[in-house]
Amino acid sequence: MTIFPGRRLKTNGVRRKSHLKRKEAWAGFLFALPAVLMFAAFSGYPILRTLYLSFFDYNMLTPPKFKGLENYVSLFQDPLFWQSVRATAVYILGTYVPTIILALCLALLLNRKFRLRGLFRTLYFTPVVMSMVVVAVIWKLLFFYQGPLNMLLGYFSIQPIQWLSSTTFAPVALAVMTTWKSVGYFTVLYLAGLQGIPTEYREAGMIDGATGWQLFRFITLPLLKPITVFVVAMSLLFGVQEFTAQYVMTGGGPNGVTRVLALLVYETGFGFMKMGRATAISIILFVILVAITMLQRRWLTATDY
Repeated sequence: MTIFPGRRLKTNGVRRKSHLKRKEAWAGFLFALPAVLMFAAFSGYPILRTLYLSFFDYNMLTPPKFKGLENYVSLFQDPLFWQSVRATAVYILGTYVPTIILALCLALLLNRKFRLRGLFRTLYFTPVVMSMVVVAVIWKLLFFYQGPLNMLLGYFSIQPIQWLSSTTFAPVALAVMTTWKSVGYFTVLYLAGLQGIPTEYREAGMIDGATGWQLFRFITLPLLKPITVFVVAMSLLFGVQEFTAQYVMTGGGPNGVTRVLALLVYETGFGFMKMGRATAISIILFVILVAITMLQRRWLTATDY
């Protein structure tokens, strides 16, 4: 005889729901397991192996010899390392600050209605889908001493410039090339953000008598804050990891002014066969990327949508 049948039915329902949730959790785990195993095999293990080798003297020809923190200590005392840090910072600031500003201006322009707008959008985005190697080779030809750019300057009675062999102009050449290559990507992001802003906000501002600059300053720009945070974080990640442009166009020269951290890792490991030292630089680079990612998450969390 059941004294409280309702309570028994309720208990059975709770158990049944709990059992279904466990089955769903196991099903989700099994579906995710192949991806987790692939990540562990091709990302997790290499990272741990790199961290392990950063404490050794290793040249790929002889067994590793444990050195402890010596690789890290010697790096922070090496002027070449700090020169690469400075070159990376100069590359990021000189490239992506103007790229972001130019991308926002282009997005504002392309968000207006005019003839051939779709064609211009395609033209600006075309460099993004091109290989960095191809782009670097093309611009290297343009920057040759007797190349088209110096020929153009000659028509204005300007002396030819040693674009790729001058410590002053080599970083500028890299910045110009990367800006041309990347601006279309960030323009598309800003354009998506602009098209997501409700037109009612601008209409309300115009009714209140706001000027074009006031509409941009107090309506458009604040509403683009999430996109701007994402663009800044992505530009930092791209800049820290850049390698191909410097390797193809300047090889890190002249005098190391374009030898960024990623290129220093390559030269140290495969040029001087100091894999332990190269892995230590890689770990420092990894820490920088993690820090940038954490800052991005914090900025996005603090952003009002």
